[in-house]
Amino acid sequence: VTASDADVERPNNIIYFLTGPGIDIENPSDSNFDINKATGEIFVLKPLNRDPPHGRASWKFTVFAQDEGGEGLVGFTEVQIYLKDVNDNAPQFPNGIAYGNVTENGTIGMHVMTIKAEDYDDINEGTNAKIIYSIEKNAIQEDTGLPIFDIHPETGLITTAVCCLDREKTPDYSLQIVATDGGGLKGTGTASIKVKDLNDMPPRFTKDEWFVE
Repeated sequence: VTASDADVERPNNIIYFLTGPGIDIENPSDSNFDINKATGEIFVLKPLNRDPPHGRASWKFTVFAQDEGGEGLVGFTEVQIYLKDVNDNAPQFPNGIAYGNVTENGTIGMHVMTIKAEDYDDINEGTNAKIIYSIEKNAIQEDTGLPIFDIHPETGLITTAVCCLDREKTPDYSLQIVATDGGGLKGTGTASIKVKDLNDMPPRFTKDEWFVE
């Protein structure tokens, strides 16, 4: 930033200084920003993080300009700095594992569950936070060799890819899900799926015939 002084025949060398968030006057080494007192050039003292949960996307502080080499009148202006996002956060599944269920003997395409990952990069800036889902370790149907589940790449909706799951044969499944952001960073999570019982097994007698004397 620069300031000018319209006074004539007076010392007009201007000194700049900062106040506000990110500026620690008492302990300058703890500040995030500083200013060249002679030129008004603002520079960063330490790496800044814009992403949640502990970062901030913008900083606003006040620049003061004092004429006569820091002994005269003072003017000021507000400066706001916006941090540009970089892809420094991989997607992550908040709980590591998500749970769903599906009824046995269902059709292809039945909704099982939706699994979601988070990416703390800016969703509005590029594709750094755009997540694509895939199944890295699927369950395989023994008799056909086909994967049992599908996942929608954009929504994370898991559906059945085959019909007629049998709870009596396999009561639960565990899938490894991968979330990949637009910059290629990846995170993994687990989908734990239970097969709900359907009343498809009538009672059976333990013997075909019973005799009483």
